[in-house]
Amino acid sequence: MLGGKSDVIEYSKIWYQSLSGKMALESLNELCAELNSEIFGYYAIQTGVLSGKHDLLKTSRVAASFSVVNQKPVNKDDLEKTSVIASTEQLPIATDNVDLVIASHVLETSNEPHQVLREIDRILVPEGHCILIGFNPFVASRIIPETKRIIRKGLKKGDANHFKMRSAHRVRDWFSLLGFEVLDVHYMAFRPNIKNKKLYESFRWLDHVGEYIGPVLGQLYMFHVKKQVVAMRPHKKVWTAPAVLSGGKVVLNNTAQKIRRENYSNY
Repeated sequence: MLGGKSDVIEYSKIWYQSLSGKMALESLNELCAELNSEIFGYYAIQTGVLSGKHDLLKTSRVAASFSVVNQKPVNKDDLEKTSVIASTEQLPIATDNVDLVIASHVLETSNEPHQVLREIDRILVPEGHCILIGFNPFVASRIIPETKRIIRKGLKKGDANHFKMRSAHRVRDWFSLLGFEVLDVHYMAFRPNIKNKKLYESFRWLDHVGEYIGPVLGQLYMFHVKKQVVAMRPHKKVWTAPAVLSGGKVVLNNTAQKIRRENYSNY
């Protein structure tokens, strides 16, 4: 199917086999290893294009980790790494049950990106973490030839929405609307897609420049967000102040009234 999920997966496979893609995988491994060392819990899942192919949870300190893919793997090695086959829009996981989700290119492969993020929000426990990986449309669609080819095919078939890159700015807004706290955004793969390794190495200086102008040069971004839950205040009975008597007026009980009548009736 042109312009569909298969094209996105095919494009991703081509890109991650390129020099830029291989360098990006190394950066992803380093960043995920750093983040995984600080995240604890019972369950972690990896879903998306890299799920079942590249294990970003291998350094996780979460007790149990699972791989979720949206179609049956063809490769036998990939099949062995797969735990669950399910749609990213409807994950067969209980609500508030997962401590960490690593999702790669799940927004590009879905016509319902909002539903994908809502599912991640649903399965995460309060204070749970999500690492989201995506292509930067401002860079990838301009300098990566395979991207233009796939989008052009999708337009011919009238099915281009299946492959639509989401900007980091828009993704940040979507996370904010769901109540997530954006802890960090990383950009990577700053060098142009050049097949000549020697020429590619000559652009190493862009890795240092990219730290300052990541959105302009980074072909890939990675969000690290945390699910926030608003604490509900327990209902308390409203304290009311006692009535204040105006000056000169004193309320007397029955005994006081009797004594007053007996002793001061003649006055």
